[in-house]
Amino acid sequence: MISVLIRNKNEGLALENALRSIRLQRYENPVEIILVDDASTDDSLKVAQKYNCIIHQLDNPFTYGYALNFGIARCTYEIIILMSSHNILLSPDIFEKLQNYFQNQNVAGVRFTPVHNLNQVVGSFKGVKEISKDTFLNSRDWGELLIANCSAIRKRVALEIPFDEVIRSNEDKLWSLKIIQSGHTILANSGCFYVYNHGHKTSSIVRDKISKFQIDGFVPMNTKELFIYLLKVTGKPILEFFPQLYNRIKFGFDIYLIKFKYKQGDFK
Repeated sequence: MISVLIRNKNEGLALENALRSIRLQRYENPVEIILVDDASTDDSLKVAQKYNCIIHQLDNPFTYGYALNFGIARCTYEIIILMSSHNILLSPDIFEKLQNYFQNQNVAGVRFTPVHNLNQVVGSFKGVKEISKDTFLNSRDWGELLIANCSAIRKRVALEIPFDEVIRSNEDKLWSLKIIQSGHTILANSGCFYVYNHGHKTSSIVRDKISKFQIDGFVPMNTKELFIYLLKVTGKPILEFFPQLYNRIKFGFDIYLIKFKYKQGDFK
């Protein structure tokens, strides 16, 4: 028995793809889909109704953590899949695999494997990776902690240790660290594959860097790295500009001079 929790705001088209991938799962036990909607004005709610979602409108201003806690409290089952409207489940047996992963009562979360991350896909061929208080290494394992757009969690643990409702982002990573410190285990490199079909905005990347610094004090860029970055972003375009400019000018002249260099009916 599984609950699927989706946070949504005006993502009707993407949402339908996500919901279709959920309904294609091979699973005989009950499944509910909880949609936490943040005042959508598009056709999101019609799409959700089409797939028999249970819709709850967010009752306070949105934060990532609050929307998660709000939705988790309204889920029926112990295994909760956290999904974004922009994710598509690729493996038709994900629900069946989760039942096996969560048989270990110490497992509080399972991170799904994004197909764009070659290292994690290859890692999944070797078997799931257990991340615990004793094994966690920030520099190595941060990227394999839970992500709230495609992971599964244990409801009981989420009620005992709720998500932080203030942090800008990385609420999922912060929660992961808390549950690891409490003695629970996270599974990464699982056989649950998905694709994320939404680009990353630079503002989102900066937001994630801010919250990571707030969590663990990791400095995302020192003075030397900033200098190298500036050289790359300014030097490369300059070097590329002149050949591109030449090629574009030459292209225009090549087209223009056709009528002077060639004759109709003459194929030499």
